[in-house]
Amino acid sequence: MQGKIIDKKEIAKATLQVTFEIPDEQFTFKPGQYAFITLVTPPYPDERSNKRHFSIVNSPNQKHIITIATRIRDSGFKKSLQELPNNSLVEIGPIAGGFILPSENNRPLVFIAGGIGITPFISMLSYIKEEHLPYQITLIYSNRDQSSAAYVKELQELARTLPNFRLILTMTEDTSWVGENRRVDVQLIKDYTKNLKNPLYFVVGPPAMVDAIQKTLLEAGVNPENINIENFTGY
Repeated sequence: MQGKIIDKKEIAKATLQVTFEIPDEQFTFKPGQYAFITLVTPPYPDERSNKRHFSIVNSPNQKHIITIATRIRDSGFKKSLQELPNNSLVEIGPIAGGFILPSENNRPLVFIAGGIGITPFISMLSYIKEEHLPYQITLIYSNRDQSSAAYVKELQELARTLPNFRLILTMTEDTSWVGENRRVDVQLIKDYTKNLKNPLYFVVGPPAMVDAIQKTLLEAGVNPENINIENFTGY
């Protein structure tokens, strides 16, 4: 389906947020899913083509738009996305991905995000708040420093207003940060989780981080069926 760029802004260090308008009345998605974006007239060539997929940041209750956020890189696609003006046309779709909220909401969830991997959780949490859903969620969000951490203010506001939501921010290389600064490992997860084997885990971020956390959880005795992962390759 066709869409157009209607807003772009830098929301954290080297992090671009882009909002697209979609006129199609049938357009819908589930919180946590991703969309393929194809640039119609990119100013820069990219050997990997002019198509990429991105997790959707906004709630599906926001009609006729999708918002994405991505780290700024030197690829032709990223440079084109940065420079294309508002009203530039794009192709959007298909919508895909099974990294979505479970149908049951009586079991605690632990969200673990590294860097820009926070994006699908913003969609999920916004939707949970809007629909007054009774999920119990702990979010552990890891960044190198405050300047590169996207959506922190939005998450802090959600932690203040959303029942049964606990936010743990950890800045691993920021000497000015007064708070948690450990990398995400089994001890950190245990410190903020009552029973390690009870929750459902949703882990998203750079592949090395996701693989390490998944391995750590499995070694700690978490059932593999209770671990949901999504890798952000950073293209």
